[in-house]
Amino acid sequence: MNPTRKLSASFTQARRGLVCAISLLAVLFGLAESKVVALQITEILAENDGGLRDADGDSPDWIELFNDTATPLNLAGWRLTDQPTNLVKWTFPATNLPSGMFLIVFASGKDRAVAGAELHTSFKLDSGGGYLALVEPDGTTVAQS
Repeated sequence: MNPTRKLSASFTQARRGLVCAISLLAVLFGLAESKVVALQITEILAENDGGLRDADGDSPDWIELFNDTATPLNLAGWRLTDQPTNLVKWTFPATNLPSGMFLIVFASGKDRAVAGAELHTSFKLDSGGGYLALVEPDGTTVAQS
């Protein structure tokens, strides 16, 4: 191989390595392009000690969601789950969440999904840690976990 070709190959390999290193740093520091999710879990409370009570007077765990779009979002078909092997565990009813607004869903195990009423998942959160996912209406795409 002639010296010019060898130098060009070395330069190409070094450039690829630099691109890989920059991509890795972007991922590590959150600079990489990510999917924009319209509905987001913004907060969870896995051990509610009475700060927020439901209509029954209980203080169950809760999940806060946010509509990060410029238009109202119909939550019909969106799902929440605490099991990565069961992405369709609890499904939202037809509920409109206005643009820029929050919604509390109680993770009480009471399994209430009536449009216009207080929402309760069919599961409770584990205060010791665990899995929680927001699943898109297709029932297979995890929007956030």
